[in-house]
Amino acid sequence: GVGRTGVLGERGTGSPVVAIRADMDALPIQEENEVPYASLTPGVMHACGHDAHTAIGLGVATLLAEDEFPGTIRLVFQPSEEKSDAAGFSGAERMVEDGAMAGVDAVLALHVHVGTAVGEVTLDAGPVSAGVDTFWATINGRGAHGAYPHKGVDPIHVAAHVILALHGIVSRRLNPFDPAVITVGSMHAGQASNVIPEKVELSGTIRFEDPAVQSAIHAEIERAMAVARTLGGDYRLEIRTGSPPVMNDERIVALLKQVAGELLGSGSVKDHEKGM
Repeated sequence: GVGRTGVLGERGTGSPVVAIRADMDALPIQEENEVPYASLTPGVMHACGHDAHTAIGLGVATLLAEDEFPGTIRLVFQPSEEKSDAAGFSGAERMVEDGAMAGVDAVLALHVHVGTAVGEVTLDAGPVSAGVDTFWATINGRGAHGAYPHKGVDPIHVAAHVILALHGIVSRRLNPFDPAVITVGSMHAGQASNVIPEKVELSGTIRFEDPAVQSAIHAEIERAMAVARTLGGDYRLEIRTGSPPVMNDERIVALLKQVAGELLGSGSVKDHEKGM
């Protein structure tokens, strides 16, 4: 009942309080794998490996239940890492809202990765995954017959200029040393080959590591959309703020590298591959 469908478990007393977090989403995908652990629920599967995360969390809990240690371990099983609820909150935010992080000194988490061999660990200090925002836009024009484009305002033509402006933000409006991505992932317009439609609908994703870059991108997307008005059309834009970047603490990473090296051998501990 924590974070609506989350679960907390604790062992030990006093400080420090270390949280070990496992996410437990499934995704709306039909599983085609013929394996013993395949999903039994039609249209839902653990495509991102979060069932493994939950199993690992339970394994850690089993080991800790047999041991004595100073301080408190808090097991955090977090729902809704992939999605936000109707109010725009992720499972992490709902867990925090319900006190899951109260008094916590450090949080440990992991994610399985298809590119990392079994028995290897990759980790780094600082940003290790990007912050994610999402945008939706409607480019409005004025419909007309395809043979008479001058009698309307073609939103597809307008949207093409808007997309060029969007793709120019990272290369021309941001500092080249600031990691960022803007991707237009969907574009929908019209139905008939000989009709200029009334509107074009776009959606896309924003990736960043620095909150200042995030703010700059939001402002630049608004500026890019304004090209529609210059060309005689109009636009409506919604930008939804998502999850912030994962920032790894230097002291915790150093400790984890030391322990992982002792357990697996130093050659099995590698730097995390940078990505957005």
